[in-house]
Amino acid sequence: MIRTTFVCGLAALVAGMAASAEDFPLTFRTIPAKDVMSFPGGPGTYGQVGLARPAKLRKEPKAVSRHPLYGVCRDTPTGPAFLFRLDESKGNGKGYDQLIVDMNQNGDLSDDTVVQRVVLATDRRVVSPAQMLFGPIQAPADNALAGGRPVYFARVYIFNQELLANSRPDEGIMAGQLMLKAGWYLDTTVTLDGLKQRVGVFDGDCNLRLGDVSRPQILNSGGEKSWYFQGGDSFLVGTDNSASPGSETFQSEACPFGPILYLGAKAYKVALAPDCKSLRVEPYPEALAEMALRPRGDQVRNVTLAWEQPGGRWQLIRPAVAEGKVMVPPGNYRLYACNLLGKGAARDQVMVSGMQRVPQTLVSVAAGKANTFDCGAPLNIKVSAEKVSGTTQLMLGEGTGNARDNSDYVLRINANVIGGGGEIYSTFQKGDGFQFQPPKPTFTVVQAGKTVANGNLEFG
Repeated sequence: MIRTTFVCGLAALVAGMAASAEDFPLTFRTIPAKDVMSFPGGPGTYGQVGLARPAKLRKEPKAVSRHPLYGVCRDTPTGPAFLFRLDESKGNGKGYDQLIVDMNQNGDLSDDTVVQRVVLATDRRVVSPAQMLFGPIQAPADNALAGGRPVYFARVYIFNQELLANSRPDEGIMAGQLMLKAGWYLDTTVTLDGLKQRVGVFDGDCNLRLGDVSRPQILNSGGEKSWYFQGGDSFLVGTDNSASPGSETFQSEACPFGPILYLGAKAYKVALAPDCKSLRVEPYPEALAEMALRPRGDQVRNVTLAWEQPGGRWQLIRPAVAEGKVMVPPGNYRLYACNLLGKGAARDQVMVSGMQRVPQTLVSVAAGKANTFDCGAPLNIKVSAEKVSGTTQLMLGEGTGNARDNSDYVLRINANVIGGGGEIYSTFQKGDGFQFQPPKPTFTVVQAGKTVANGNLEFG
């Protein structure tokens, strides 16, 4: 039997710590089932659900359903895959209510625990019964750390139910998706320089270990290069009384895991102990460079930067924003994400979140120099509209002509909200705790002075 063991990263950072560094013991925490899938810090891992039995599955218990469903959570740069199977304990067509995940990764599902569906109070409001939560799914016993045994939860989406109901469904159909996410984290209270804050560490990439740094993936499509940071764990930062998992404080303060962490307005050097029992924290020992966010830095709530490292590597950091400025280690940076906060009463405040998916020209910053960085407001709205042939013409193969000459067409309208650094804003939230969406923007189509259409644009 193959057993995985937790590996706590950043061990190399332990060396060279100054005498002012302090070690803070970490405590194991679990997350209530109802909060797991919305808990910040990373999406976990996922895989497609289908009828085909994975090639690496060597052994499994006998299934009750005539059509058990299988899948593999995708391999990531920071960890292995997990085989899984869904079964119907009450018989074929009665609903998938049992899950087995190969948590010890030995290709044998017969030595893993059968996990039942979790029924939440909110499930009564879900129209489709094909969305299900399973858990808790325990890690192998020898993965226990910091006084607890890690647990995970799986959100399963089932579609193509009609095809599954056939007596002989096509084995190649995709039947759904499974998302596996950590239901635990470690945390401590850091008291340093007169500051008292809670700091947590979360298994964001759901790979049975802590200490993974997110790495960029480069994509090329139509000659345009884009990037996104995949995998990696997260720090959770909040005040000492914000103990509720999934609270707004944690939602806004899930930071990329790495060697630098901002508590309050100050930067600290941090390292996770090899046994994951403590977190070492010290004031950042090197000179920092001040960088002014422009043109309206006072509206930036937080900003995530990609910091260039030796050997072409990149590290995501989220520096503290104070009066439109941030303090960062000297070096080269690119914008990756930005959140803006509008002014007003709590019930009327609007927060918007944007991403910069296109690698921009490097911005070099140095200590003792006036450095600037573009992001945020004023926001520009870029609208494009395109006529395309209607569904009828497309189905008949007659949509190859000029769409503008057709009376039956669809007008596709796209609107991008673009910030000062080229970032595109796609998340808009409003109200106390930012739990609601503001009213959707409206549009009107006018031709020759006459209104021919109007409606709403969807955010995102």
